[in-house]
Amino acid sequence: MPATPLRAALSALAVSLGLAASAGAALAQSPPTFQDYPLRDRVFGPGGAVFPDYVTPTDSGIAYLTGLGGKGSVFAAGTADFNCQQTQVPTIKVLSAPAGGKVTVRYGAFTATGIDGGLTTLCLGRALKGAVVSYKGKAAPGAQIALRVTYPTRGAWYDHVVPVSPR
Repeated sequence: MPATPLRAALSALAVSLGLAASAGAALAQSPPTFQDYPLRDRVFGPGGAVFPDYVTPTDSGIAYLTGLGGKGSVFAAGTADFNCQQTQVPTIKVLSAPAGGKVTVRYGAFTATGIDGGLTTLCLGRALKGAVVSYKGKAAPGAQIALRVTYPTRGAWYDHVVPVSPR
């Protein structure tokens, strides 16, 4: 009779030592080497310190997107990769505008509603960031703003004529 409780206690001890040994092996894993995950990627790469949320897209290519921002916005443009992550901000030049108001171009959020070019329409309807054009002031009915949007990397540019609502 005394051998059975002793045997059970020794069995329980052996099982607990086995679990502790396997857990210790998992806890003893070392971080990746600099060959596996170079310092440059640890700082600037996907999951790095500077861009922690960026995920490398599975497909290459950039979409040139247009849309509208918030209040007072008349036009917006931006670029995104296949995961709808912002790449670079296009430059917008005002070619002509109504004399009675002020046109400003700033960096901000917008909703993509159209596409100037690129390989995907996946980002349409999503919130993105880019260059947002706003108009403040009075305008005659039928007034328009002419804009030239130059997208980075390729230097592709498109002209847009945007109507301005009278206020």
